[in-house]
Amino acid sequence: MNSPKIFAGSSNLLLAQKISDKSKIPLGKIDLGVFSDGEVDVWIQDDVNNCDVFILQSNSAPVNRHIIELALIADALTRSGAHRITAVIPYFGYSRKEKQSRKGEPISAKVIADLIVRSGVNKVVCLDLHADAIVGFFDVPVIYLSALEVLAGRLIKEKFKSPIVVAPDVGGVRRARNFAALLNAPLAVIEKHRHTHVRDSLEVLSMTGEVVGDCAVIIDDIISTGGTIIESAKALKQKGAKKVIVCATHGVFANNALEKIEKSEIDKVFVSDSINITKKSKKVEIVSVSELIADSLVGEL
Repeated sequence: MNSPKIFAGSSNLLLAQKISDKSKIPLGKIDLGVFSDGEVDVWIQDDVNNCDVFILQSNSAPVNRHIIELALIADALTRSGAHRITAVIPYFGYSRKEKQSRKGEPISAKVIADLIVRSGVNKVVCLDLHADAIVGFFDVPVIYLSALEVLAGRLIKEKFKSPIVVAPDVGGVRRARNFAALLNAPLAVIEKHRHTHVRDSLEVLSMTGEVVGDCAVIIDDIISTGGTIIESAKALKQKGAKKVIVCATHGVFANNALEKIEKSEIDKVFVSDSINITKKSKKVEIVSVSELIADSLVGEL
């Protein structure tokens, strides 16, 4: 069998290079382009016959292009004789539609999972999916990683006094409980109501747990528009928290989210590099998951 290779899609070349450096698995030669009408073009330029190959691609913005790119790379590798194809998807787009919340909606996460598998992928590596149920949407083995330990390790270095971990909603309680255990910290929960007819809107209703005088640490999987964490931070400061820190695996930062965070009650944000963040913010620090993913890939060889 020939030596393994990593083929990087266009979504996160920096993370792909870091993973390659740490795993000692070389990056394969690939030409990615776009035709004048917007169609994606893929050309595998390495010999991958009888190779174990990894595709590194986050389904981040532009989401639809990156999903199609991933599928075409997988198909090209299949047709080139690759032995086993593993899709490494640090951020899985469409993950917030893992169920029908109202009649007439698709289960988008299942549609995307099916597309990826049918393109020739034999195994998937995912990181902190929005809903654990999505693992079952793939009809191939899934390696499910979490960035919680990486984020907790970075937070511990800050030596915050009396931190209390906060779940920004009831659905995130298990994640928050696991994070609190890593920090040996107590847990608080914010209960919120999201208006289903207005995208990305919410209203904070109540809170369980005391945060007076403490450093409140909000843990979430995704920061998109920033609405959830900004409103949560405001509520926490009103309840007496002296400092509000946010930790999240995926920094989507859609639209003007970073600008809103800069003006908010949030003191600091820690996110992983699952998504390539091009805009800078004094409040945002990137914590790499490259070693976590690299170790996982090496373990598969």
